[in-house]
Amino acid sequence: LRVRNNLLNNQHHYSVYMMCTNGDSASRASASTYAHGPKPRDPYFAFIPQVAGFLGSILCGELTTAKNAVVGFPSWSVGFGKDTYSYYRDNPRTLFDEVISGFTVAIMQVPESIAFSFVAGVPPQSGLHATFWMATITGILGGKPGMISGAAGALAVVVPQITAENGDLPHLSKDERLNALYMTMFICGIMQVLFCVFRLAKLVRLIPETGMIAFMDGLAIIIFMAQLPAFMKCDQAELFVDCEVSQREWLTFQSEPWVLTCTLVHVVMCMFIMKFFAKIPKIGKIVPSSLIALLFGTMIEFTLFRKAFGVSTRTVGETATMSGDIPRFHWPAVPTDNPNTLTIIFYYALILATIGSVESVLTLQACNEITDTVPKVSESNQELFAQGLANLVCGLFSAMGGDAMIGQSTINIMNGARHRVSSTC
Repeated sequence: LRVRNNLLNNQHHYSVYMMCTNGDSASRASASTYAHGPKPRDPYFAFIPQVAGFLGSILCGELTTAKNAVVGFPSWSVGFGKDTYSYYRDNPRTLFDEVISGFTVAIMQVPESIAFSFVAGVPPQSGLHATFWMATITGILGGKPGMISGAAGALAVVVPQITAENGDLPHLSKDERLNALYMTMFICGIMQVLFCVFRLAKLVRLIPETGMIAFMDGLAIIIFMAQLPAFMKCDQAELFVDCEVSQREWLTFQSEPWVLTCTLVHVVMCMFIMKFFAKIPKIGKIVPSSLIALLFGTMIEFTLFRKAFGVSTRTVGETATMSGDIPRFHWPAVPTDNPNTLTIIFYYALILATIGSVESVLTLQACNEITDTVPKVSESNQELFAQGLANLVCGLFSAMGGDAMIGQSTINIMNGARHRVSSTC
């Protein structure tokens, strides 16, 4: 150290020292600092044009990609249609599996969408329309063929903060709160598209394995909570959805012993079929076990329970009305008298966009694990784009929005679906 300090006393000794260090970068940097003084610092806001240039280059690249996609779409679609037709013509068994699995998932999504509509505090049609838009758009444009999206529970537990009377928008009427929800989903979709543009899906890799397991367990709890109303009754209204929460009563063995017994038989029987039917040689590989459980449960209800025992359990048609119309465009008009309204909308839009993006990417990873597929970041970003576009459309058509559904996606993949026919149809 003494020799080193003496060498740094003048410029001549500094040049000699540079030759003696023989390529030692750390020593050279230290010597340069002592000889020439510290490097002047950049202005405080110098990073702003650098960040702006970085983001601008990303946007220009995305616009170029979008332009090429639009220009080449006609020729690509023709070739894709021909290849798809030729593939399924040569593989009719694959087409059969895709259609049967898609049909099964479609039936199962109806009661689940209505259940999550109860949780979110929105009309059942809003949940059904959300499932339609989410499943169709992500089925065509999503990053993982066979993955199912719809009105999901992860978003449904947050939505009541907007739609409930005792939520964060108590100064708005019921219709105005619904419009606030639809505007929130519109902004949420834009944010998710921006997540895709800036390639934020790779940040999910920072989530530890324990966090992923805990997230999936939380979704299981939400799905379980959404099924609890099946063990409740309401005699004050014709439809269960028309009853207030205070009017609903639990089924007990003291009040309704046979109805509760038949409900439990339904649950146990369907779980048993879904678990063991697939293990039956030959037959178990032809028809999905979930479809058999649905058909067998319906047959038992309308033949044994209602005809023989004179006991009925509540059906989907007795829970909520199934009559409706096709989705119609509706711009959500939100009152702007209170400045806090827009702040709350943007706040929950960011929360819903983050939750939906994380659940969708984690669901995609779970599907990759089932199919033994190597995960790709590009697939996750593509899924974010599809989810964002679907939520944006949901906001414009009075739908509650949604994201990937881990339960339905798992059932679809385990039924043998590997292509977009099942998730789209």
